[in-house]
This record gives sequence, C-alpha cells and structure tokens, in this order.
Amino acid sequence: MSVGIAWLLRQPGLGLALRAGRSGQERLIDFVQPTELVDPRPWLSGGELVLTTGLGLRDEEGGDYVRRLAEAGIAALGFGTGLSHEQIPPSVLEAADAAGLALLEVPYTTPFAAVSRAVTTRLAEQEYELVRRAADTQVRITRAALRGGVTAIVRELAVSTSASVVYVAERDDAVIAHPMPAPDLTEPIAEARRDGTGSVTLIRPGRTVTVQPVVHGGIVNGYLAVQADRPLQNVELVLIGHAVSLVTLELDKPRRLRNERNDLGSKVFDLLAAGLLDAGDALEYLADAVGRRNRVRVLRLSTPHSSEVRRHLDVVLDARRRPLYSREEGDELTVLLRGDDSISDVTAMLADLPTKHARPLRTGLSPAHRIAEVRQGLEQAEHALRTTDATCRIAEFDATHGTALLASPQVRSVLESVAASTVTVLAAYDRERGAQLVPSLRAFLEANGHWESAAAALDVHRHTLRGRIAKIEQLLDVDLGDARVRAELLLAVLIADAPTS
Repeated sequence: MSVGIAWLLRQPGLGLALRAGRSGQERLIDFVQPTELVDPRPWLSGGELVLTTGLGLRDEEGGDYVRRLAEAGIAALGFGTGLSHEQIPPSVLEAADAAGLALLEVPYTTPFAAVSRAVTTRLAEQEYELVRRAADTQVRITRAALRGGVTAIVRELAVSTSASVVYVAERDDAVIAHPMPAPDLTEPIAEARRDGTGSVTLIRPGRTVTVQPVVHGGIVNGYLAVQADRPLQNVELVLIGHAVSLVTLELDKPRRLRNERNDLGSKVFDLLAAGLLDAGDALEYLADAVGRRNRVRVLRLSTPHSSEVRRHLDVVLDARRRPLYSREEGDELTVLLRGDDSISDVTAMLADLPTKHARPLRTGLSPAHRIAEVRQGLEQAEHALRTTDATCRIAEFDATHGTALLASPQVRSVLESVAASTVTVLAAYDRERGAQLVPSLRAFLEANGHWESAAAALDVHRHTLRGRIAKIEQLLDVDLGDARVRAELLLAVLIADAPTS
C-alpha cells in the first residue's frame, strides 16, 4: 500500500506545495522518513518521503544531496522552510528537476509529525479497506465455489485480484483458466512439480507468478497459478491461499463420495462372500464392478503392506473410473475385479508399486465367475495364491494345467504322505544303485502309459523303460496298468518335485 503525491498535496491543513521535480510526481510514497543526515542512504530502502530542514546542508551541497537521495530510490523529498533555510536552496531545486524527484515545500507552520500522521492514517485506511475487501472477496469466492465449483473459484479469484488465474489438474493436465486463453505457465508449474509439494513464486520485471499445489491426503491433485503484471500484495496472497483451500475441498467431494461407495460395495462383497446375501440383491450394489455378462474375478493378495497396496489399487482403479470393493484380513487383501480383467491387467495395476511394497507381494487370481459363484472364486484365488513363490509372485487359477489340487494344503498333506511311501523309496533306490526309476516313472505317467513316447522323452530304448517300470511295480507292489494307481503316483511325483511354501 502507498500514498500518491498528488493526494498528499491536496490534504487541507498541511499547506504542502510542489516546487520542483514535477516529472516524478506520479511516484508512490510507502512511508515517511524525517532525517537531517547529509547522506542518509544507508538507512533508506526506497519509496520514502524524506523530510528535512537541511540543518547541516550548505547551499552549494544541495545538488549532491538530491542526487544521493535519488540514487536511494526515494519517492519524494519534503523540504521544511523557515528554520535552517528561509527558502529551498536553488541547487536543490535544480537537482530535483534534473533527477525527476518530486520536491515538496513544507511550511514552517506544518510539523513534520503532521505530514507523517497524514500518510500513516491514509496507509491504515488503505490497509483496512484492503482487509475488508479481502473478507468480502473470500465470501464471494466461497459462494462461487458452491455454485460453480473449481471453474467459478478460478474466475472469482481472477476478477478479485485483477490477475490471470489457471488451475492445472495433475492427473490429465486439464486446464481451467480466467481470462481465456490461459497464459503460458508451463515453466513455473514444471518447477513446482520438480520441487514436490512446495510452492513456487517467480518475480520478474512486469511479471509476478505464484504457483500453489492443491494437496489432499499427501497427494498433489493439481496446481493453482496466478500471474499478475505487478507484485502481489499480502492480502492477495491470503486470497490465493483461501482459493487453494476451496479447490481442495471441491476436489475432495468426489473422493468422499468414492470412499463411501467403496465402503458400501466392500460390505456387500463381504456379505456375499459369507453367504449372507443373495447374489441378485448383491448385484444391485456391485453392478459397477462386474464385467461383461455380469462376470467377476477374485484377486487375492498376500502382503505385510496390505493397507498401502489397497491405497495403490484405489488410485489405479479410480484413474480407470472404477470402484474398489475389497476385504482386508491381516496380511491378506481380497479385491473384486471384472470378469474380463486378465492376468496382464493385474500385473499392470501393480506395476508402479514401490519396491518395498512390491517385493513381498504375492497374488492369486481366480477365473471369471457369475456373481453367485463368488465364494468359489475366493477359494480358487486362494489356491492360485498358494502356488506362488519368490520366483513366481503372481498366479492364475487354471484347473486345466494340472496344478489346482497341489494348491490345496489339505490335498498337499495327503499327497506328501503318499510320496513318502512311494517316490521317496524309488529315489533311495536310485541313489544306491545309480538307477533312473523316478524320472522313468514320471515320463511314463506323463505319457499316459505310452511306451514309445515315454522312451523317446527319456532317450532310452522302450525295452529299457519296460525293465525299469517292472522294477518300480516290484518295489512299490503296484500295478501301473491301473489308471487310478497311475493318477495317484503322478500327483505324488509332482508334489515331491514342488517347492515347499
């Protein structure tokens, strides 16, 4: 805030008169500084109305005195007459005209304190007026937010500050600006992005830009940028902060609605999984989460960072305009996906997880099911999860691959018992005699008892293979011509080869 020289000259009772430096009378006075120092430059910062009686100033020094004040960037010089000098020295008048520094005569009857009080009072009035206008503007911006959201906030802030205002969304770089077309704020916004969540202010001749991030929950949703052709006042910065808060609240409305929808859908998913809700009733609430032909898949995740992984999936699905219906149980997270989501889609959803969260994560995905078969999908996702290990962290349940039974802990326990009395016996024989009974048995069983195929896989003559199979039947006291015996032994061989979890 500042006071114009013309305004000061018009104040009754002061009796001030402009004596020289008329070309500088458009300058603005920030405050009043009385001083009798011949060189007060070390104590000046620019914009002052310097008041002096020229107490220690000789007439011939007037030119240098004025030039020093002009170099300091003062707004004007008030020279009091009738005390040290009956009139303003000619050297001061000439130098003021040459420097374009407004020179005011202060009559003997006008105390310097009266001049200071007039300027201070006017500055206080301006301050009050600015605060009052800012309060009114805050009300208008708030009302605008209720009526027109972010677009209205941007427009009202631009009108109130006489500046250009732009909001840029972080997700898709969508731009809301007033007035249009939007000024190019690429550089300061890019700088704000590099700095994380910090604000950026650039002040250049004829241009001031401030960029404020709009942050909610630690996530930057966008940037509000204001560009003016002058320095921004403190009260205007307060208005910008208020606008940022309103934009944050406005952007938070969909988030709150999404959270409520996710919570409701997750509860319905939980009731459906527990068999406490009819599939038809559940579909009314879960319709926005199912895929084509009302099919769903169940994703089961095992991780010590389940909450962080859930938040990550929420962001990913939100970007795809999809809800997140989930169940969190200790270190395991269950998510309802669309039936047309593939294993590659799941991999893409988890691709940007931080390394510390991704490293221990293991994931199982069920096949597509009708909504009424969610419980079956839960079991299959769990089976798929149990097949994962450090080298294969994501698996899809597929009964046609012959590994579904091996994923069940109960079945594994039975098969491990069978393997202990069969495969282990053959392995011990192989170690003692240098035989190849275990690989021969596996090749024979995987070839469905076809001698030529099994012998070719082992690269041995079929008669050699027949001899080995006969030895196996003798050691185990079994008949490998029986399909049920072959099936049980194949599973025993597979479980013996499978890594322990």
